[in-house]
Amino acid sequence: MNVLITGATRGLGFFLVKRYLETGNKVFAGTRQGNKKDLLGLKEIYGEKLELITLEVDSTASVNEAATAVKELTDHIDIIINSAAIHADSSFDILEETNLDDCLPVYNINAVGPLRVVKAFLPLLKKSNGAVIYNISSESGSIGMAKRVKEFDYCMSKAALNMAVKLLSNYLKEDKIPVYAVQPGWMRTDMGGPNADLDPYETADKLIKLFASLTADSEGIFVDNEGNVLPW
Repeated sequence: MNVLITGATRGLGFFLVKRYLETGNKVFAGTRQGNKKDLLGLKEIYGEKLELITLEVDSTASVNEAATAVKELTDHIDIIINSAAIHADSSFDILEETNLDDCLPVYNINAVGPLRVVKAFLPLLKKSNGAVIYNISSESGSIGMAKRVKEFDYCMSKAALNMAVKLLSNYLKEDKIPVYAVQPGWMRTDMGGPNADLDPYETADKLIKLFASLTADSEGIFVDNEGNVLPW
């Protein structure tokens, strides 16, 4: 399969790239400017199976340029995984102290970014015989489960992403392209921190198996890493 993964330079995105390569797939790794050392190491091992594509999801121009670059390398994409996400430095400050202007870049990347990617790559998705879109969301984006009293940037961005997933699912229904929001769990990554419950490589492996089990007829489009349906 041809798999496009955003946010591929670190965290879950990187380990999804690694695991898809290990299982014999062709991966287009969407990268930001910065440290690509780990991805370059995978490139040495897997060669043409891995293509590093500059893809800044907060920039329409960058996303469109990435789509043009990928079109020169393949005629279709089977899977898109929107994994790119950020957390504001002031996220964990209480309302009286947090900088709400920090929310805007988070919304742009976490909620609008996946829409930019789907819009730009939709022609390639439509040329697949079984295209599907997975969006890495979070239980923090569930209004029904909300217990937190801060993280206005991250929680609200994931709630917006979940709405985007629902709208995309409605829009792409006739094209038979299922769209999912997936809660991966709390992982030991730069974002999750060292005290998190889950190993990101093991989580990537678990998610890939989960993805393979989901179909257009699966119940629910917002699920956890076990496939359980979560409330919006």
